[in-house]
Amino acid sequence: MPSPSSSPTEPNPSVPDAASAPDPSSTDDSADDLSSNEADPAAATLGAIHEPQRLHPLTLLLRVGASLPALLVILLPILRNPGSTENLTSLVLGVLYGLFALPAILLQYWRFSYRITPKQIVIQSGVLNRKNRSIPIERVQNTQIERNLVARMLGLAKVKIETAGSSSTEGSLEYVHQGEARKIRQVVRSFQRESADAEADATDEDEADVETLLDMSLRRVLLSGAFRFSLLYLAVIFSVLELFNPETLIQRFIRADRLDWLTEVMFSHPALAIFASVLVAVILGWISGIAVHLARYYDFQLWLDGDKLRKRHGLFTVTEGTIPLDKVQTLILRTNPLMRAFGWYELKVQTIGINVEEQGHRVIAPFAGGDRLLELARRVRTFELPDSFANVSPLTIRRRFFRYTAVLTALLLPTVYFWPVGWPYLGGVALPWWGFGLVPLTLGWALLQYRNHEYAASEDGFYIRRGVVSHYLWIVPVEKFHVFHATASIFQRRLGLKTLFVDTAGAATFAYPEVIDVPADEADAQFNTLYQRFKALYRSRVEAATGAPDTRLDPDERPRLPTDESIGEPSE
Repeated sequence: MPSPSSSPTEPNPSVPDAASAPDPSSTDDSADDLSSNEADPAAATLGAIHEPQRLHPLTLLLRVGASLPALLVILLPILRNPGSTENLTSLVLGVLYGLFALPAILLQYWRFSYRITPKQIVIQSGVLNRKNRSIPIERVQNTQIERNLVARMLGLAKVKIETAGSSSTEGSLEYVHQGEARKIRQVVRSFQRESADAEADATDEDEADVETLLDMSLRRVLLSGAFRFSLLYLAVIFSVLELFNPETLIQRFIRADRLDWLTEVMFSHPALAIFASVLVAVILGWISGIAVHLARYYDFQLWLDGDKLRKRHGLFTVTEGTIPLDKVQTLILRTNPLMRAFGWYELKVQTIGINVEEQGHRVIAPFAGGDRLLELARRVRTFELPDSFANVSPLTIRRRFFRYTAVLTALLLPTVYFWPVGWPYLGGVALPWWGFGLVPLTLGWALLQYRNHEYAASEDGFYIRRGVVSHYLWIVPVEKFHVFHATASIFQRRLGLKTLFVDTAGAATFAYPEVIDVPADEADAQFNTLYQRFKALYRSRVEAATGAPDTRLDPDERPRLPTDESIGEPSE
């Protein structure tokens, strides 16, 4: 990776001007920051930005370009039929766009500033509603750099600042020069290290000898996309049909003599037309999955750099980011029936800071063999898979069967009641009645869920397998346990069942590690065992840190979990 370089368009952080003068409200903070800078000579040479800085001027061009699709939709009636007298509304909206949208973009750019100090990142924004956001340096978990295609052509990048415990990006600098983006990331890491040789480490970081854990060739990325399915193209097609007259488009194709026979077949055989439509949708969805996967994971590379993972990937938007190993809470292996048949899996990690774009999980290996992913996962956190897993109670089959049947009945009965007389009947019976033929399938689905739902507990963690279409294996280390739940619904209580849930910091809102329908006695026993193992680990760490297994300590003496970085971390 190239070392950062400055650009003539970059603002000089050491020379303030009228445009970057600090706000009066931040005078005290600036004084503290300057005094801190004088106390730390290393920080003074790292390019720390103490004066408010603006985004790159070309940000205006990118923001105007991003707003053009909305303007195109507004002016589309005029473009389609220029001579129509019904285009007055579109014309008025287009004028309002020029009068309000463009000045708003300019004001938002002018009123946005940021500065970085040894203690915090300060972002000021807003035109009418002024916001002053301070992000403590010690809370920054990841400084991610994103460069889409247009930004790369202009030499720009977007910097996303993520913090521990945040459900979204805490701060975003959109856009700065690529060299400035790397400098910001280096400065933040240097302040977090708080070491005397921070300057040398920050400067040489991109050129450091790091270990490559995984890289994906173009062939491997395309192969991984072949196991995916996306509805992106279908959504685009329907969006296009909303803007244009479908009959006109169809007529243009029907005029071709080669399509006349196809049109006759489709109109004479409606069932064949429906089958062909579904087949085309599946093919488009498959192609879309390959395209989306290629755009997201092109040139994927993963490195182990000391105590953090670094990854870079993307075709149109290149994303560079880091994942601190001590922030990893849970390891997740995901697959689907087709991938599983060929032995392919995906590895994710759950971190304290949730990346909402990845549903609470961060992908660190999009596609690899099972053994290869387990080997890679052990570089993140040591573990040993149990030799055997226990199934949940067979009563879950009956409970799930009745639940799915009740949902199916609730959907079909109102449809049967309101089914019009002139609508299709099959064998003299209204078509929705035939939907009850799916009841045996619900029983089969409940059986598959039972067979694919297993769990196991060991000295080092809790392991859960669950899912049919999306099959997950959760690896939850003992030292990352956060909250324990053993709950029972009214139906579970009647069957003597419980749901066991082990929560970790930053758990996702769905697809989380829980064991559903465990016998109540077994659930209580597992609950107590897991809690005792966590408490024993905590007490041993307290004793190692203080010399006595006593948790009644002063706040400044209480160790933070995990205090022993060697436990659960990969060996050097």
